[in-house]
Amino acid sequence: MLKQIHKNSEEIAKSLPDSFLVLDIGGAVAPFQRADYIVDIVPFEEISWNQQRGEGKARVKKETYVQHDICSREPWPFEDKQFDYVFCSHVLEDIRDPLWVCSELMRVSKAGYIEVPSKLYEMTFNLEADGLSGACHHRWLVDIFENKLRFTFKHFYIHFPFINKNKRHLDQQQDEMLLRVEWKDSIEFFENWLLSGKDIFEYYLERSVTEKERWALVRKTSPHNFFSAWARYLKNTSPFFNNLYSKLRK
Repeated sequence: MLKQIHKNSEEIAKSLPDSFLVLDIGGAVAPFQRADYIVDIVPFEEISWNQQRGEGKARVKKETYVQHDICSREPWPFEDKQFDYVFCSHVLEDIRDPLWVCSELMRVSKAGYIEVPSKLYEMTFNLEADGLSGACHHRWLVDIFENKLRFTFKHFYIHFPFINKNKRHLDQQQDEMLLRVEWKDSIEFFENWLLSGKDIFEYYLERSVTEKERWALVRKTSPHNFFSAWARYLKNTSPFFNNLYSKLRK
């Protein structure tokens, strides 16, 4: 069960009973001070303690730091429901296999907290680079759809302002720029598999797109030269040019 919340990491840390066994997933870059264990791909010696989340002294020791590729499709070296709580903050949007990570975090824990940049964040221009949308290194847009975590691959079309028409520009720290959820017992999640350019355009524009409009957008984003882009557009939108193209190929 998912529940969207507005608590930050400090508030989460304070809310957890001292008896809870807590795992921080992918926390080497910014460790969660309340975690008893961390699992991450980097060595223990590379933990960025200066970017610690929460207050107080970190609980993790070298003996409770587990170096493991969380996306390896190898089960994490923990027992089922070993942890009372897992903390996973600003990880899922970066990694190659967030679905596997969601399945494992649910397996090893009874409950937890997930924080990612919101869809609005990823669709906001000029946050980290002029002319680009969101964070350039993020792979996924994450939102909630029908009470499930939905992962949509961040296609390069998001950087075209005539496709991504978001005009809002909020400060990175504003609440709408983050998606924070708590879960208990289990969570549901899926990849929003977009099969064609038309699907991608409709996802970003949040409306239906005709075939003619689809090819007009493809033409405008085409890496080909002016004449090649127009030739492809006419071939795919005009029966006359499509027939002419077919005859020329024979």
